[in-house]
Amino acid sequence: MHIDQAIAVATADFACLERYVERRERFLDGLDWTAMTSIAVYEAAMLDELLETDMAEAFSYLMHLEGLLAAGITQVTGVLRFDPFPRPWHPEWATLAN
Repeated sequence: MHIDQAIAVATADFACLERYVERRERFLDGLDWTAMTSIAVYEAAMLDELLETDMAEAFSYLMHLEGLLAAGITQVTGVLRFDPFPRPWHPEWATLAN
């Protein structure tokens, strides 16, 4: 894969994560947290931490790819993808683990 394609994919994934975080923050601002179960509050907090990690890793990976391009490397084997789903409490997670 050409590195320009990998950078485009990584940039798009980072932008997707940013949009997801922004929409999620607006949604969470409208919730009545006192009406939620402790498990739901815990999962929301856990997802916040996972999203922060994903954002940092996506940004770091994008900087890595741009560093490779600056070093003159034009081909990469593949590209890492960053997607906010699934998470450990989503049913899809169990199918990935098997």
